[in-house]
Amino acid sequence: MKIADIQCFPLRSDLNRAIGFSQWYYTAKNNCLIKITCEDGTIGWGECYGPSMAIASSVEHHFKPLLIGKNALQNEHLWSHLWRAYHDFNRSGIFMAAISGLDIALWDIKGKALQVPVRTLLGGSDDPIPCYATGMYFRNDKDEPEMLEELLNEATGYLKQGYDFLKVKIGKNIEFDRELVSQFRERFPGTKIAADSNHAYNFKEALDMAQLLESLEYRWFEEPLAPDNYADMARLRQSTTVPIAAGECEQTRFGFERLARAGSLDIYQPDIAYCGGLSEFQKIIAIASAAHADVVPHCWGLKVNQAVAASAISMLPDNPGRFEGRSVYLEMDQTEHPVRDSIFTRAHSIKDGMLHFNDSTGLGVEVDESTLLGYVVKVNQNAQ
Repeated sequence: MKIADIQCFPLRSDLNRAIGFSQWYYTAKNNCLIKITCEDGTIGWGECYGPSMAIASSVEHHFKPLLIGKNALQNEHLWSHLWRAYHDFNRSGIFMAAISGLDIALWDIKGKALQVPVRTLLGGSDDPIPCYATGMYFRNDKDEPEMLEELLNEATGYLKQGYDFLKVKIGKNIEFDRELVSQFRERFPGTKIAADSNHAYNFKEALDMAQLLESLEYRWFEEPLAPDNYADMARLRQSTTVPIAAGECEQTRFGFERLARAGSLDIYQPDIAYCGGLSEFQKIIAIASAAHADVVPHCWGLKVNQAVAASAISMLPDNPGRFEGRSVYLEMDQTEHPVRDSIFTRAHSIKDGMLHFNDSTGLGVEVDESTLLGYVVKVNQNAQ
């Protein structure tokens, strides 16, 4: 199973309408897929979370030469090989995002070579995975009262589709945020809701919001503070009963060990397309388990990341476990995404708010490469 070729596809699709969160507004979606081809024709697909052009450059100029001719089934060995090769400046950031996508593609190849799904390689189950609907992004074409009503109506649509868990965006400004979370609870009294500020607050603002979310029985408070503010996240966690969640900006077992040592989080949220791939994710969940913390993978992007996150959830350990267990929900982005919705000829199905696994080997996704090529970023295009 020698690796014959590696291709990286930075992808971009413009949106019909800008969507915003606490840090900026999106006018386009940018993604990065990796294709590894073996000498026998076996193909593995991986996905990277982060700046697509920079990641593609790191794959092409740094990691591809190190992998050509290697045995694709030796994924742990290859992960360490890539880590050691650039250890002086590879411990986090763009290079680690690139390794993540390469690692995911190698798992896809291994499943196809052994004729089993990746979830089977992990020892996971085939049970459907419940999903939560991520949406309710800010709009820059309406005033706040009109926008809030639109967001509430948007959420109603997700509930009609069968979702019973919503994640809303906050972090616009404190006054609007308080009104938003209150109205969502009033409109949807029996629905699971989480709130995500994308590290918008200082400590006192976050404490004020945490106390409100606690009173409204929100399921978690995501990224309340700056990602590297481990100490204040720990203080916040000790000051409220609403669970504190973060980790999409963190990478590798070493980053999550710092969070564990500080006691910062109730819920770890590594993104498998960024944290170091599925191989590193398994080490992260061991740290989380030892810290008695939950793991809910962050999942933003295309159906490759969705498939690997679902496969990972299928084998997550209980914390601590009981007969009537607590479900781990898969994040399901509901925003406009032309690439995600057009390039896949095969993927796992979503019905009534649940992901149902197909019977395909590997990750269970197939890509229409002719359609894919229409979204590849040209050198002179502006991409994240």
